[in-house]
Amino acid sequence: MSDPDTISITYQYSEKADEIWAELAKGHTKFAPDTEFSKDWRAIAAHSPFLLELLPRNIEVLAAIADHGPDHVLQTVMADLRGTRPEGERKEDLMIFLRQMKARISLVCAYADITSQWTVEKVTRALSEFADACINISVAHLLHARMLKGELAWPAGDIEGVSPALTRNSGLIILGMGKLGAFELNYSSDIDLIIFFDPDVATYTGRKSLPECYVKLTQELVQILDQRTMHGYVFRTDLRLRPDPGATPVAISIYAAEHYYHSLAANWERSAMIKARAVAGDVSAGEAFLELMRPWVWRKNMDFAGLSDIAAIKNQINRHYDQQEVHFSGFDVKLGQGGIREIEFFAQVNQLLYAGRHPELRIRGTLEALSVLADLGLITQEAFMFLTNAYKYLRAIEHRIQMVEDKQTHTIPVDERAQENLASFCGYSSTQAFSDELMSVCSRVQSIYDGLLPEQSEQDSGILNDDQILQLLEDAGFPNPDAAFSSLENMLRGRYRALKTERARRLFFQCLPGLIEAFSTAPDPHAACARFDGFVSKLPAGVQLFSMLRANPGLFGLMSRIMALAPALAETLSKNTALWDNVLEPSFFEPIESYEVLMKELNHLLRAASDYQDVLDIVRRFAADYKFRSGVHLLEALANVRETGEAMTRVADTVLQTLVPHVEKEFARRHGRFPDGGIAILALGKYGGRELTHTSDLDIVFLYHTEDMSSVSDGDKPLMPSQYFSRLGQNIITAITALTTEGRLYEVDTRLRPSGSQGPLVVTLETFENYYEQSAWTWEHMALTRARIILAPEKLQPSLEKAIQHVLCAPREDDKLVVAVADMREKLFSQFGDSNPFNIKHCRGGLVDIEFIIQFLLLNNGSETSGLFAPELDKAINALSSSNYLSEDRATLLKEAHTFMQNIQSVLRLCLGDKEPQYYDGKADIADALQTVLAKAAEQDSFEQMLAKLVETQNEIYTLYETLIAAPARMISDQNN
Repeated sequence: MSDPDTISITYQYSEKADEIWAELAKGHTKFAPDTEFSKDWRAIAAHSPFLLELLPRNIEVLAAIADHGPDHVLQTVMADLRGTRPEGERKEDLMIFLRQMKARISLVCAYADITSQWTVEKVTRALSEFADACINISVAHLLHARMLKGELAWPAGDIEGVSPALTRNSGLIILGMGKLGAFELNYSSDIDLIIFFDPDVATYTGRKSLPECYVKLTQELVQILDQRTMHGYVFRTDLRLRPDPGATPVAISIYAAEHYYHSLAANWERSAMIKARAVAGDVSAGEAFLELMRPWVWRKNMDFAGLSDIAAIKNQINRHYDQQEVHFSGFDVKLGQGGIREIEFFAQVNQLLYAGRHPELRIRGTLEALSVLADLGLITQEAFMFLTNAYKYLRAIEHRIQMVEDKQTHTIPVDERAQENLASFCGYSSTQAFSDELMSVCSRVQSIYDGLLPEQSEQDSGILNDDQILQLLEDAGFPNPDAAFSSLENMLRGRYRALKTERARRLFFQCLPGLIEAFSTAPDPHAACARFDGFVSKLPAGVQLFSMLRANPGLFGLMSRIMALAPALAETLSKNTALWDNVLEPSFFEPIESYEVLMKELNHLLRAASDYQDVLDIVRRFAADYKFRSGVHLLEALANVRETGEAMTRVADTVLQTLVPHVEKEFARRHGRFPDGGIAILALGKYGGRELTHTSDLDIVFLYHTEDMSSVSDGDKPLMPSQYFSRLGQNIITAITALTTEGRLYEVDTRLRPSGSQGPLVVTLETFENYYEQSAWTWEHMALTRARIILAPEKLQPSLEKAIQHVLCAPREDDKLVVAVADMREKLFSQFGDSNPFNIKHCRGGLVDIEFIIQFLLLNNGSETSGLFAPELDKAINALSSSNYLSEDRATLLKEAHTFMQNIQSVLRLCLGDKEPQYYDGKADIADALQTVLAKAAEQDSFEQMLAKLVETQNEIYTLYETLIAAPARMISDQNN
């Protein structure tokens, strides 16, 4: 592809152009025929009758370009437009002035473009800023006229003449749409405007009404810009992108507009708003309106229903231009296949897909959007580079086409001589060379675009009948097609809320062949169909989900596996179908990111929060996304249980460390702060040990610190420290557990705090130390072995770490310790234990026995050896082994048993939630498909082998527990009795 920024011109001349130039050169030495400047202009004039016609009337512009260059002339034109116009200027005089400026900008942009002094982006930005300035001075003129008549109030401050400053606080909003909004205006483009007014900002003082005033003003604005006179025109102006243009006036209130967009607007109108920009008038009011519309424009989740509409628009364009066989002659570089519109659609579709999760994509420009998509890894660097260059190339060709006659056309001429002229104008030696390169570029653009959205065909839009569905089931190999049909019947009949609309049902039937094929590969196809039926029955709506599946048929397989293997995960998805959006992220199947990357991502997402409620919703979406992602990783064997637990813990740490400062800030609005104090959060249990599963609560303990316990907080409603931090702690819990529209973040358990449920929610370090030294039960000391500080004030953290170590390393009486540990274990078993080996946590030889063995050894030997304690069990086992408190064989048994049983437990939690599989007569009531997943997670060849090893491992652990704890405890108890 030619360098799009250096597309020049073939130096061919015409007799007429040379005659006119020779006449111009008579009084201007700088126009001498042998100069490069003259050669350039003679060639330009030879190819463009429009520019040739402008030359004699704009000699001073040519001279300025020759003397100072195009940048200087552009600055002069813009300064003239942005300056103050005389008060008595008639509308007709303003129209002449603007048309003179248009001729100048046409000449300078053409020259700078053709001679490669400006890039394509600079040309389009210059044209767009010129349009902004023309609109703004025209609006100022019209507002000034109405202020003189007493219809509108004068703005505050001293304003001389007709200045753009008159538009301030006018409430008149001029939105530039499409290319104007994105600073991408082409050489002979029309401008798409939408005119609103804010009645709360504007002050109308006339006899009629503000709407009538601004409707009339808008009509005059179009006349000023659009009307052709002997001096030409400024811009063809189109107002048809406004809400319901066939039934609404040319200017409407923002309230009417807001109602329309939220209740009646089509999806294409939302995508059109991506490029909307307040270009003139009351820009502050315009920007406020656009900010108000942001949540409507940028959905928080991927909008595949909207994308379906966009695909339909594209298909209509394709059918209209009937370009199944693309030919050079008559090819439309804008709307043709592989043309400018497809590159714009490519960027826009990806923006609609991903901008909810990546706010940096909420931008107007096509090239900027492509760049951000590449930076985020959402498109390849190769696609980015090619589409960027193709876009510039096609825009440059479009400009040349339009420069010829100043017509808003985008098509290659059909006439051979006109084709030759255009090829030469674009710098090609022949029409064939031009055709070959243009068609090659468009062909590759088309192939990239076609991979983004499926072509909608007529044959996939119908509802399948029963016989067709039964045939699909039979062809897919279902053992009993009639039984499978029965599982699907409620969906087929549209009996669920998600399938009530005609559109949802049509999309469902379009997905059905792919779903049936995917379900047929499941270990139990009928069970997969039945679970999918249950999944759909719980959906609040179906259009978005089925639109996404239709656009991404590769997801059918994952849907099938989730339905077949993980009903608990399916239940989560039925409540939050937006989680599917994650699967389309390029990084979804990569390992969960590091803590630092997660922190950066969440803080970046929180920049979009406008209030505290937004913060709560954003962190919930963030956590839910990563829980789902880690669940799929575990299900698909992309991560083992240890990796998943660590990833889930990183996510929880990220969420708390990011969320708590926002809670503190919100709380401080009423109650202020303690400048020298703060709150600390201690993680215990699985959270402390970095072993979170998909159903884990967060076991946390709150502490606080302030230098002066007699002081009060510095807010409007001051509180004493104990009351302040107790309420703050409760607010933090509420922020974590509250059910918002995005669900709950986590369940929280604070019963491991000093004195348990009977004690205060938040305690001082002194209270914490005193409790553990004087009152805590042995099991509370055991729980403290897994303590990990999540966050703490700088002054409190070292003291808290020291206090925990002091408690754990305190000397203990061996006999009392072993008896207390054994008693606690028996209480837990009597309450939660049984003989089911799938009661992984509480059965004999289960995870609790492993934890009790390790915690007993830590507490029994902690006073003699420093550095034993670690919240992670594997690290604690290694420390005990290296200090000779645990033999190498026993350490290996404990570590391998812990990993083995955790693998099984985590898969069961993911797939079944808290439900425990039944076990009797040596057999487990577990679906065949889940048996396969369990065996794989446990690294065994078969489920039977896994079950045998599970029973054997639990027996070995219980034997070790008996040896180290239970038997010595019984002996001591017998002696004491």
